[in-house]
Amino acid sequence: MSEDNPLGIDTTKNYLAPSQEIKIPELLPGSIIDIGGGGEGVIGQVGGKRITAIDLREGEIEEAKRLAPDANFVVADATNLPFEDEEFDHATSFFTGMYMSNDIKEKAMKETYRVMKKDGEFWYWDSVVQEAEELYIIPIKYILPNGTVKQTGYGVKSYKDQTIPTIKKMLEKTGFQVEIIENHEHWYFLKAKKV
Repeated sequence: MSEDNPLGIDTTKNYLAPSQEIKIPELLPGSIIDIGGGGEGVIGQVGGKRITAIDLREGEIEEAKRLAPDANFVVADATNLPFEDEEFDHATSFFTGMYMSNDIKEKAMKETYRVMKKDGEFWYWDSVVQEAEELYIIPIKYILPNGTVKQTGYGVKSYKDQTIPTIKKMLEKTGFQVEIIENHEHWYFLKAKKV
C-alpha cells in the first residue's frame, strides 16, 4: 500500500486512475431526476427534497437514504422509468453510465429525455474507462457546494466505450443538444438541453 494506492489494488491486472477532485455545483432550481442516484446519493445530498433519485439496486437506495435523508428515492430501472412524460424540470447522472452497456445507456437516455420538461438540462458526469485485464477503478474526492468534502470510488470491468464522443453522440441521437463539454482526462462532464 502507498499514498497513491491506499487500497493496495493490484495494478498489474487493474487500472487505478489517479484520485480525482470534483466540485459539485449548486443545482438548477426545480425538480430533478437523478439517474443511478443510490450509493453515495451525491446529487440528493445537494438538492434534498427537489431530487428524485432512482437506482436499480435497493441496497444502493438504502445507503443513499442515510446520506441524503431529504431526497426522494425510488427503486427503478432507468430504461423504464415509472414517471409521466415531462414530470421533471431537469436530470442528472453522476458516474452511473459506466455501469451500463451502451445499448442500456441509450435506452436510459431516451427515458430521461421523456420524463424531462422541454428546455430542461441534463447534467452528466462519468469516467473515461481505461482498458485493464480485470477492473478499472477511479477514486474520487467530491466537494459539495457547502464545502463538505467526501471520498468515494467507482470500479467496473473495463469493456465499456466511455469516451466523450460516444456519450455526446448518444445524447444527440436521443434529441438532446450538448451545450457544454468539460474534459478532465479521467472523467468528464456534459451539459445537455432537451430541445
